[in-house]
Amino acid sequence: MIVWLNGAFGAGKTTVSAELCRALPGARRFDPEWVGAVLRRIRPVPTGDYQDLAAWRRWTVRVAWLAARGSAPVVVPMTLLRPDYRAEVLGGLRDRGVPVWQVVLRVPEPVLRDRIDGDRVEAAAHGWRHRHVARALAELSGLADREPHTLEIDNHGRTPAEVAAEIVALLARPA
Repeated sequence: MIVWLNGAFGAGKTTVSAELCRALPGARRFDPEWVGAVLRRIRPVPTGDYQDLAAWRRWTVRVAWLAARGSAPVVVPMTLLRPDYRAEVLGGLRDRGVPVWQVVLRVPEPVLRDRIDGDRVEAAAHGWRHRHVARALAELSGLADREPHTLEIDNHGRTPAEVAAEIVALLARPA
């Protein structure tokens, strides 16, 4: 099983993914940014967004599929805004027989912007992330009503452990 954590930049995907890996027995994390980093070194990314490369989407599916071949869950923290890219990546994994749950982390816009400004690790990406907040909120809002196997979880005013516990509980419910 893959638990794909989606959400706007600053929604807490990386932090929740660490807690989720602790909460799900044997869980491992796969970050598709690693695929993007490799591709940036070997080919140009004309738009500046490696998700626009068909190779990124194909390789992300391949590597995530390999990671999910065991019995342990795989947690993937990655924003996927474009519906066609979500369909290609998440659908590609499902087509290979991998159960995929998409979990959208919801956070109010002012909180997202504060988190982006407070991020010292990715300070160089502040402008890019700010420019994509409105789009992310618009695209991901109500996604659970539009896409199968999608949950939406509030990730504001709660600890990452509480959010991870809610995700685990929701995943344990019968479908």
